[in-house]
Amino acid sequence: MINPAPTSALRRRSRRRAAALGLVCWALLSPSWLRAQDGGATRARRDVATRAHDDVATRALRLLFARGLTLEIAGRWADALDRFEAIARHRPTANVTFHIGLCHERLGRLRKAERTYQDARAAARTTTPAVLAEIDARLQDLEGRMPKIVLNVAGATEGVTVLLDGEEAQPSRAIRVDPGPHVAVALRHGIPVAASAFSSHERRTRFVTLTVHPVPSRASGP
Repeated sequence: MINPAPTSALRRRSRRRAAALGLVCWALLSPSWLRAQDGGATRARRDVATRAHDDVATRALRLLFARGLTLEIAGRWADALDRFEAIARHRPTANVTFHIGLCHERLGRLRKAERTYQDARAAARTTTPAVLAEIDARLQDLEGRMPKIVLNVAGATEGVTVLLDGEEAQPSRAIRVDPGPHVAVALRHGIPVAASAFSSHERRTRFVTLTVHPVPSRASGP
């Protein structure tokens, strides 16, 4: 005769296992679990797509950089500058910024080149130390090449301000400028009272004097 106690115990354990399995299946097939799995798969697909897009973008930027270097070698500095600036809008690395400065330098924009080299140096401090030596060499060379202008004002100087190329300038001080044409203007109450047009040259300091004549006094009536 079979003892009913073990049999009933086995049935209870079977029912508990079945119930537990049923709960697991319900959880796995519930909408929230399905959404979680779908979300994980979506994120995985999105990550793969993002990496693929980044790889394509990186290859495109590298090709653009190579094209810029080719244009540099050919002496087409303006065209090379366009390529490097396009890269910098996406990846403003120290190396790219350096080549932007080099293009400005070769185009005669020495002040712009100096500022750009300084930006590249600041970036190279933390990203690409190998570029520092070349940047420092370019900055040192620019220091000697940069033309300087010293403006002097003579005559009736009271209330007179001086502009160099449209920017207010301090008389009797050496002002670093780009080589090429410049215009200095003396103003009294916003009215030009003296002006001079001249050119500056690399490695030279030019002294320019603006002579301001006194305002003629009005003749008094009888």
